[in-house]
Amino acid sequence: MVKKIAIIAFLSIVSCQLLVVNSASAQTKTATSSPRPFKEKVQNVREERKEAMADLREERKAKREDFKNKIKEIKDLKKQTLTMRIDDKIATANARLTNKMGKALDHLTDILTRVKNKSTDFKAQGKDTTALDQAISSADTAIAAAQTAVDTQAAKEYTADITSDAALRNAIGQMVSGFRLDIQAVHKLVVDAKQAVQKAIMEAAKLRGGDKTATGSASI
Repeated sequence: MVKKIAIIAFLSIVSCQLLVVNSASAQTKTATSSPRPFKEKVQNVREERKEAMADLREERKAKREDFKNKIKEIKDLKKQTLTMRIDDKIATANARLTNKMGKALDHLTDILTRVKNKSTDFKAQGKDTTALDQAISSADTAIAAAQTAVDTQAAKEYTADITSDAALRNAIGQMVSGFRLDIQAVHKLVVDAKQAVQKAIMEAAKLRGGDKTATGSASI
């Protein structure tokens, strides 16, 4: 029988990792320039993303309902109850963790917007922003990749091919393992995005001048 404690322990570890990303992100105050047109574009993208994800969730809702019906067909009542609990925990954890990762990416996007504004200011001052613009471009790409992965993960529904009570343990084990691997992969992309934004911050700090500022501004 699948051990409930295993999935709880795993989810706790992932939650702690995400808290580190979020708490680190909250410490950064890179650029003081007020957001310009970038802010409006970011907001539009976020709204479009929400609409697309809502449609995707509706498409996968039927699949989850079918799986729940299969769970009810499990003859062993204890196994049926445990399977239902694991299914609910995965769904709840997936929503909670992807929500945290989504907020972390929103914060990183806001930070990068301020860095973009600083790049515009540096250009007006006649400074060479080649390295900064390259770092900004890389950060944009990293955030976009992470956001796509988070959105896709948020809309996922985890099910198992329940053919018999005897095969239940293996089927549920594969479902839990699949969720664990998926979350880890998405979390890595969020961390990559954080590091890319961090590099852009450091490049902006170099143009402001002073190694101390560059180091202090790199904490996201």
